[in-house]
Amino acid sequence: MNKFRKSISITIWFIFLLSAFVYGQQDKLVPPEEFLGFKVGADFKLARWEQIVKYFNIVGNSSDRVLVRELGKTTEGNPFIMAVISDPQTISEREKYKNIQKRLADPRGLSEEEEKLLIKEGKTVIMVTCNIHSTEIASTQMAIELLYKLAVDDDSRTMEILKNDIILLVPSVNPDGVNRVVDWYYESLDTPWEGGRMPWLYQKYVGHDNNRDWYMLTQVETRILTKILYTEWFPEITYDIHQMGSGGARFFVPPFFDPVNPNVHPMIHESLKLIGGHIVTDLSAEGKTGVITNAIYDNWWHGGNRTSPYRHNMVGLLTEAASVRTASPIFQRKSELRGHSRGLPRYEAQVNFAEPWTGGWWRLRDIVDYEEITCYSIFTVAARYREMFLRNYLKIGREAIEKGETEPPFAYLIPEEQKDLPTALKMLEVLKLGGIEIHRANSSFIADEIKYPPETYVILLSQPYRNHVKDLLESQDYPERYLYPGGPAEPPYDMAGWTISFQMGVKCIPVVNRFDADLSIVDEIPSPKGEIINNASYGYVLKNKTNNDFILINRFFPEKGIEFYIAKEGFNISGNRFDPGAVIVNISNSSVKKSFERNAVSLGCELYGISVNPNVSTYRLKLPRMALYQSWAANMDEGWTRWVLEQFEFPYKSLRDAEIRAGNLRERYDVIILPSQGENSIVNGVAEFDMPPQYTGGITDLGVINLQDFVDRGGMLVCMDRSCMYAINRFNLPIKNIVGGLSTNKFYCPGSVLSIELNANHPIAYGMDKKSAAYFARSSAFSIVNEKKDEEILTTAKNTEVIAKYSDKVLLLSGWIIGADVIKSQPAIIETMFGEGKIILFGFKVQNRGQPHQTFRLLFNSIYYSGME
Repeated sequence: MNKFRKSISITIWFIFLLSAFVYGQQDKLVPPEEFLGFKVGADFKLARWEQIVKYFNIVGNSSDRVLVRELGKTTEGNPFIMAVISDPQTISEREKYKNIQKRLADPRGLSEEEEKLLIKEGKTVIMVTCNIHSTEIASTQMAIELLYKLAVDDDSRTMEILKNDIILLVPSVNPDGVNRVVDWYYESLDTPWEGGRMPWLYQKYVGHDNNRDWYMLTQVETRILTKILYTEWFPEITYDIHQMGSGGARFFVPPFFDPVNPNVHPMIHESLKLIGGHIVTDLSAEGKTGVITNAIYDNWWHGGNRTSPYRHNMVGLLTEAASVRTASPIFQRKSELRGHSRGLPRYEAQVNFAEPWTGGWWRLRDIVDYEEITCYSIFTVAARYREMFLRNYLKIGREAIEKGETEPPFAYLIPEEQKDLPTALKMLEVLKLGGIEIHRANSSFIADEIKYPPETYVILLSQPYRNHVKDLLESQDYPERYLYPGGPAEPPYDMAGWTISFQMGVKCIPVVNRFDADLSIVDEIPSPKGEIINNASYGYVLKNKTNNDFILINRFFPEKGIEFYIAKEGFNISGNRFDPGAVIVNISNSSVKKSFERNAVSLGCELYGISVNPNVSTYRLKLPRMALYQSWAANMDEGWTRWVLEQFEFPYKSLRDAEIRAGNLRERYDVIILPSQGENSIVNGVAEFDMPPQYTGGITDLGVINLQDFVDRGGMLVCMDRSCMYAINRFNLPIKNIVGGLSTNKFYCPGSVLSIELNANHPIAYGMDKKSAAYFARSSAFSIVNEKKDEEILTTAKNTEVIAKYSDKVLLLSGWIIGADVIKSQPAIIETMFGEGKIILFGFKVQNRGQPHQTFRLLFNSIYYSGME
């Protein structure tokens, strides 16, 4: 019977493709079940992305209520689509309504009469985003049925929705992941791992963290939707549809749990109560139980698809449905269900959980039903309170503008004189993409009694998205919260602090007093422009202070006629000071020289021409042969590391378990990077029967021995955050993680920005200031243990060097920390010798989520360090 079910599923997959072709040729609108060959949400059945796109296009071509647009291509080249849904007249006049939304979003210059007319004529715009997390597959399937019903139904409720709303329906925020999940699911049917996790990320680089990217905007998909949100459609309401674990409540609905972020307007919280109450009531009326509110999820953190819109004056909704095993149903007894530490101490009825689900079968169709009912509930309340939502949207924007004129800070200043101007420009680009208005000074001006030069970038806070600016550039002060008095810390939902100017190392100055300046609006953030100083008969000196310097060097490593040397000490040339780490470039090929100069200028690098080789001790830099460990226990930190390496053009090879087990690693690599991953996961990998055999087992003890051999023979092993414990334990290092195992009421630091102090003369810290910001998320702090008697260990301890330590002064820059004294002055980055090689321990993620540009250099330097001779 099981084999029959699997063969039927595979057959249906081909029927999907055939039916899509047939109906695509006919361009005929039919119900989803006729198009797909099964009812949406049916057990063991899923539609692939090309089927969803095809059906959306059929509906768009057949209905005058629907316009389907391809907004761009995804990371891997798939179409990213959105359906605009409303009544036919609104669809035909959509540019008019876009303009209304734009004027409501920025009410500067509107008269009272114009406001009234806009509110009278406008529609409530609602963006619905499905399936950002590809394994949370129900919503992308539900979107097919929802689109069809809105396109063909003529009941009074649908007509009311279409008359008053404009719905922007995005069937998947991560199209690349849809087919990955669907195909893996069909392959897994009738196996012990049916509906289980995949051995790879469902987004090429960031996996689940694609919903952690909504202020840094690193990924293609995030940027596509950000443009729709903040420069094109300006919706009043966004609804992001998710799934959660299946161990408790069936469905989470706003409002949210504490704490309250001061940069989220109170009216947004009140709107969430209104809409959430409407949703819960509609679900209850339909007999849907197990719905929880005011629990689990909070509104503090900024970077999600529903939380970033809050800082843009939009009401951001989230629902989380209990998951099944992809499309396979699960059976749960009530006795198996549990509460949650945030808002549901026990699985029993209480005010925010009035009707507990009593257990039984839970199916994909159940999730589809809950989500579809919720969509209609949101659309209905948005239609009936249309004028209120439009008026509130305008009011919140106006209040932001007025506060920017009456309350400090009045502006943030970003001078052009930056240690790393290209990175500062990247920060400005991110802010501008997020809808922020940026000016530039036409002449010098004085602010807070300090004179600033022309060309200084000025972000005035008197603008509609003031809260977005503040929440990214000011320090966060997360309120101390405990599960109970005297008990452990209550974990925040995600980050406690994230100030991007700290993370990126950008000089950003708040202005606390009113000031006058001659400013011009910046339409486009310029590309960095480098400079070539002096004639260069021998070559150049590169100060090696900007991250783009690494791109320049990496581009020319393969070229003949060019050599790179890194200064071990500071030196002077014609009154110009160059610090340790400056790169001396010898170029003997004239065509290479010209190309090198062009690239340097376009990347914003500064070259100082020299006629002779400086008399200074140097390392010769060769191209390191680098491998990045890629576990079959798909690891987002590995994906982020890949993304960062590729942005800065570092060549690397992904290193799988089998190659580590095979050995002879030193013959192929100079440096191996272990991204943040637990020791057990590295060694033992995915458990047997959780995946097909070829993906299970980890590097094993044999791989441990081979990595030891790699380092012993002169290789470098770079460990990030959690993987440090692998090296400490498996290489028997005289080092201890002093915060490992401590209770959270003794030490706790969840997702915060801390201050570190560096030995700037160490090659790994070349180009860094003596003080830097570091991102610490339940990370590590070390101590060097010398009391062990083993002679080999004592020898290793003597060859252990601290590269950075946590500051003993102002440690917390943004976020929350309990027990700061535990890690003050303690090592954060350590180099230790092992045989002929080196092990580098980074106690924190220097590349966390592609955000802390200031500490990228530590990773890049460590790679180069492995290639220094």
